[in-house]
Amino acid sequence: MNLKLLAALACLASLPAFAGNEIDPASASEIEKIMSEVDSPNKPALAIVALRGGKVVYEKAFGSTNLEYKIPATVDTKFQVDKLAWEFIAVATLLLEEQGKIGLDDDVRKYLPEMPNFDETITIRHLLSSTDGLHSYRVLSSLAGWEPKEPLPTKAVLQFIGSQKALNFKPGKAFSPGGDTRMVLLARIVEVVSGQPFDQFCKTHFFVPLGMSNTAFVFNGGLPLENTAVPYKSGDNGTFQKDYGNSAGATNLYSSVRDLGRWRAHIASKAPGTSKLNQPIRLDGGAVIKDISGITIYGQQHVGQERGIPKVYLYGNSGGYASSIFRFPKQDFAVVTLSSGLAYSGGYGMRLATVLLKDQFPQPALIDYSKLPRVSLSPAELQKHVGDYWNPLRSFAAKVYLKDGALHFSRSEGAEGREMIPLGDSVFQVKVEGDDTFIVKFVGKDIHYSMDGSDPLIYESYQPAPYTKDELAQFSGTFFSEELNSSFVIDSSRGALTANNIRTGTVTFKPMAADMFAGDKRFLAGIKFIRDKSHAVTGFHVAVDEVRNLVFKKVAQ
Repeated sequence: MNLKLLAALACLASLPAFAGNEIDPASASEIEKIMSEVDSPNKPALAIVALRGGKVVYEKAFGSTNLEYKIPATVDTKFQVDKLAWEFIAVATLLLEEQGKIGLDDDVRKYLPEMPNFDETITIRHLLSSTDGLHSYRVLSSLAGWEPKEPLPTKAVLQFIGSQKALNFKPGKAFSPGGDTRMVLLARIVEVVSGQPFDQFCKTHFFVPLGMSNTAFVFNGGLPLENTAVPYKSGDNGTFQKDYGNSAGATNLYSSVRDLGRWRAHIASKAPGTSKLNQPIRLDGGAVIKDISGITIYGQQHVGQERGIPKVYLYGNSGGYASSIFRFPKQDFAVVTLSSGLAYSGGYGMRLATVLLKDQFPQPALIDYSKLPRVSLSPAELQKHVGDYWNPLRSFAAKVYLKDGALHFSRSEGAEGREMIPLGDSVFQVKVEGDDTFIVKFVGKDIHYSMDGSDPLIYESYQPAPYTKDELAQFSGTFFSEELNSSFVIDSSRGALTANNIRTGTVTFKPMAADMFAGDKRFLAGIKFIRDKSHAVTGFHVAVDEVRNLVFKKVAQ
């Protein structure tokens, strides 16, 4: 088939669908104006589907699947969907549980005896709840000096976990928002119990029965599928660079919006394996997990609010791909957006939802901060909260400073802070554009930062350590991890601390507190140096949420 004919057919397939519930002309015009921002053959592909009552009300694709050939995207174009694959793994797991073939409180080693024995029981429930304590394979691969440009084989992930010496935390006692390793293990358990490769299990139980002909898992570094949007990241001077990411096995799912619309209708029908999807995840003691951004239900999505109504959502990205889902349970409405050129695709999905649900929101799109019950605090009362703060688990820095007589809160280095409106002596609401309520509460020397009633992120106060070039030299040397068989060379010769690995490049560090540094790459976002009794540096701990208790020891010169 020649390219001209293929492009013509693609144009026909990209016409919008208004099946089920017609969209009124005014709403259709608003949607057309929003989507005109991506409706160009010179832009990467974006596809979107919205459903009400399990029936499609809007479905259309924009942009090009390949910018070189300008082939229009269609609703059947495949995209890598990153975290949206998690729900498929959850449903497969819960389907086996419904069938009595597994129990959520079963030890994972019952099915995966090759897993290390950490002297702790990790259950299937822990994996579904992200309370397992296992390291992230993506962070481990970077720390091991291995950042492949194609999907990781499942075997490589299992090898990483097989070398893990200690858990991040006692299973069931804490929550980590990461999910890449646990999802690969859940898929592997499905394989062991069912006797089928995970992709074949999904074909048998989901893809074929639902007519999802453009959905497939890509295992073991396979090449991109036909009819797949090429993923692009924006480069310099308006250029685009191809980037396929490095998701592994059962998290490397490709699908189209047409197929995901069918999947959403399947979920809405209360099909087998779906009865527990909306149940909240908990710690072993029974406490409900309400993370600020991570999953909060077995369906691997986050429950929140949007202008006064419940909202369930998840979004992710891998390489140049971005995916998102927003669900509004009380309105029985869902919207899925896939992109091959945005870092975040959810903005278009939420804007479309706002148009189609415009009469459903009891609260305005923007908070009227003039109506908040603010209190008056003296400059001295405000000044006592000024300082630098650090979240040691997720390696996030924050700063509170005074400007124009008001406190401001910033979570990004060098970023303009947001005004903090005092609701009490130690409680402030951060002023943002939108309807989300961000609260900063000062507790002792710490900050408790929350959104819409979430569990707080805790930031600890610290005094910045202004190391001189000569003082930084004490941290220099080669540091080796026996667990990963990998090393980094720490250098201070240029007046700043850097970590170098021949394969993963250079990480530049900023001193935070004594012996604690923040890095400019996620896999080394935080490190804490270790000293012996004589105060000599002997190693460092990796200090990121996804990998804790991993030590690199200093090599004797």
